[in-house]
Amino acid sequence: MSTYTFITPTLEQGPIGGHRLFTHFKQRTKGFTVINYAGTYSLTQYPSEDDLKTYSAYYMGGCIHTGISETVRTAMIAASIGITSANFTVE
Repeated sequence: MSTYTFITPTLEQGPIGGHRLFTHFKQRTKGFTVINYAGTYSLTQYPSEDDLKTYSAYYMGGCIHTGISETVRTAMIAASIGITSANFTVE
């Protein structure tokens, strides 16, 4: 059975508005943390340390996670939370 490298989904965040001061701010990439709570996968941007203790599993946003099983990969994709096979590469 194959294992996979998983890259969490991201969002480009930047300034909103057309004022000249906004030209000094750059866009940045924010990673979504993927959480598994009671068998249900979902996304969050700002998990608290206390919340992380309650999840069955979590994959911190902005990180590359290795050793993901085929079962976990299939469950994440089936959850319809914006994760596709493009987020995974075979190790």
